[in-house]
Amino acid sequence: MQADLKPLEFHAIRRLLERLTATPYGADAARGLEPAPDAEVARRMQGAVDAARRLLDAGRRPPLGALPDVRAALRQASTVGASLSGQALFNLQEVMAACARLAEALREDAGIYPGRLDDLRPPAPLVERLERTLVGAGTLRDDANEALAALFAERRQLRDEAESVVRQRMQRADIAALFADGGKVGWHNERAVLSVRAAEAERIKGVRRGSALGGRDVVVEPMEAVPANNRLETVMGRIGTEQQRLFRDVTAQVREHVEALQAMLSALTWIDLALAAGRMSQAMNAHAPRLSDAAEVELNDAYHPLLLVQFADGSGVQPVPLTIRLDPQDRLLVITGPNTGGKTVALKTLGLLVAMAHCGLHIPAERDCVVGCYTRLIVDVGDHQSLYHHLSTFAGHVEVLKRVLDEADGSTLVLLDELGTGTDPEEGAALAMAVLDELGARGVQGVVNTHLSPLKEYAADRPGVRNASMHFDTETLRPTYRLRIGVPGKSLGLLIAEQNGLPAALVAGAREHLQRLADGHG
Repeated sequence: MQADLKPLEFHAIRRLLERLTATPYGADAARGLEPAPDAEVARRMQGAVDAARRLLDAGRRPPLGALPDVRAALRQASTVGASLSGQALFNLQEVMAACARLAEALREDAGIYPGRLDDLRPPAPLVERLERTLVGAGTLRDDANEALAALFAERRQLRDEAESVVRQRMQRADIAALFADGGKVGWHNERAVLSVRAAEAERIKGVRRGSALGGRDVVVEPMEAVPANNRLETVMGRIGTEQQRLFRDVTAQVREHVEALQAMLSALTWIDLALAAGRMSQAMNAHAPRLSDAAEVELNDAYHPLLLVQFADGSGVQPVPLTIRLDPQDRLLVITGPNTGGKTVALKTLGLLVAMAHCGLHIPAERDCVVGCYTRLIVDVGDHQSLYHHLSTFAGHVEVLKRVLDEADGSTLVLLDELGTGTDPEEGAALAMAVLDELGARGVQGVVNTHLSPLKEYAADRPGVRNASMHFDTETLRPTYRLRIGVPGKSLGLLIAEQNGLPAALVAGAREHLQRLADGHG
């Protein structure tokens, strides 16, 4: 379904989901979440969320924690001749181990992923190769292959030899007194050295390699140790060359399994997103609507999810549930009444819940709901006035209406806020009626909010169009935010003005003018 998500504040749903994901893969999926292209894809995601919710309700918490992002490393590994770093390979090893644990934990919950759960299991040959190759956070094992094992054995022998030469030099009579306290052989870039006070450094023939202890001591490589140190340095170079060759070799093996690793990450992403959606479902006490193949929607005591979250965290009042139905018989609902009654909230609630259902998400409602198969969701909410674009409110609405008339058909859900406003009321009402005529002729379904009184009579005698209003308590002069189907809204502007402090005499005068207008007098 193609949907206008921005006016519905769908980004807030994405943020809620993102905060509930565990991995960078699920977080990216949450940030990019959109309604599925067709109902079957939405049903697959809904099935995964159902499975996640059952798992979470049973008190089970799959072993899925924060993981490194290896997608860039896999892209790099796909290039012939590439060489991944030890850290990149270690990150891959960590992700593969996490996926293996997750696959084992979910072996009885295959419904959480619509593909093969075995996709989550990493390639066994690559797992074994990395276990033989790495130790710790990205460090190659000394015995990662035969060549390295031999080189590291030679390195140990040469270090012992170089250390022995330096120790013998320290014990010679000319400088032995400098190390009477048992000085140790030091190392500088894999070269055996010793440290002496700066004033005594001239007594040792050798190569100065720097200073120590803030310049108090001088690091000296005795001349006797230079040959052994040179051999050791040569071996270290050969070790480095062999390690780089090994990194390329292991990366080539990663490249052989890139397709399987991508499938593994796809499964991980789907499962992380499904678990996040399950947690959101729990938090909202939501459940899955029935996804119908027909163009219809039925919400029964359903809540605006963001208002529900605000109420839960104490930053908002308890939202009022919405009950509404649209189908091929009752296609268009015209909601009239005061601007303060919650018409826009009702419209946004309907649009947001339809979009969530098409994403496979659960929706918060007291009773069972149905969301049908719409191919488009077109939404016009908000003030289009813009000084920068020199666009009036009315012109902004007209731009949306042009798109509606270009795109809307019998599988489109249209939500229009304040249709016909921004111009002369009579002209606006006439334009609104013409738009509704056209939408009705096409079989378009939707909700139209307006405070233009002529539309009440229009809706009363048009097949497929129904009046509705947001209930307003005339005793307390407060909106109840409850939608009443079949009842047109009353214009309560003068009553509200009086209640909010306008002088009674002024309001009485306004009523007299209103009566003359109703009688057809200017």
